[in-house]
Amino acid sequence: MNRIGLWWRAVRPFAFPVSLVPPVLGGLIAVIENPGLRFNAFRFVLAGIGCMVAHVGANLLSDYYDYKARVDREGTFGSSGLLVEGIMRPEEIARGGWIALVIAGAIGAYFVLSTPNGLFLLWLILIGGIFGVFYTAGPVEFKYRAFGDVAVFVSFGPAMVLGAYYVQAHHFSWGPVLYALPVGLLVDAILHSNNLRDIQNDRAVHIKTVPILIGERRAKGLYYGLVFGAYFLTLLLVAISKFSVFTLLTLLSLPLAIKVVNMVRRKDVLPTEQFVMIDAATAQLHLSFGILMIVGLLIHLLLRSWIWR
Repeated sequence: MNRIGLWWRAVRPFAFPVSLVPPVLGGLIAVIENPGLRFNAFRFVLAGIGCMVAHVGANLLSDYYDYKARVDREGTFGSSGLLVEGIMRPEEIARGGWIALVIAGAIGAYFVLSTPNGLFLLWLILIGGIFGVFYTAGPVEFKYRAFGDVAVFVSFGPAMVLGAYYVQAHHFSWGPVLYALPVGLLVDAILHSNNLRDIQNDRAVHIKTVPILIGERRAKGLYYGLVFGAYFLTLLLVAISKFSVFTLLTLLSLPLAIKVVNMVRRKDVLPTEQFVMIDAATAQLHLSFGILMIVGLLIHLLLRSWIWR
């Protein structure tokens, strides 16, 4: 495999939808909540790039520190596998991670300096940066102390959606925060499914994750709550008129939700090679749910534009 192919594998592109759906949602919500807003396509695209590059940096650093802590080792799952297989050197992965985070930081600095009241964005960027770097890096190590769920929920939920909203609308709103909640639950479900799968491997290196702390049975129940909670929240927020009724399109992804829940329910009887893909299957659910929510918001916008003509 050539160097480009290696780096493509290292950044784990299959996970990109996790950091692409939130900024798209944020931009759309800004247009919906602020009739007459002059939508800035450049800022919309740049926000998406910034979120994805930050995600790349966090992934690479996570691979580096997981390898150093022996969380990733022969016989484990979840990383790119390049360090475990000896294909790339740890220093290369760490350097790539820091370069990506510097690029993401430069994009963030541009938004802080060019956006009215941009200091608010600085707080969001700092929150994302702290969670991204110290997710596995010492001395905090959120992932190893059972705070990884908080980190991914906040970073890939409210922080990204609100940030993308703010670079368009230039003011705070609870709307993007509310829209971020179902998506954030499903992002956490991806991490939680990974940790549920890796209970024994993680316990062997003495780290703490939520499934280790609460046990496998309760961890399964929490997974069900995260997945179905996304749909319950959507229904609730539509009922109280906080969400567009067209976001009910997300219900079309329910068959996939039931499929992944059944995978977790049957964890003990499924072949290992089948259950090992539970995080990827949950990521597919997140993507399907996110795309359907985006489509629903686009329909809302198109109908509003047609009615106002």
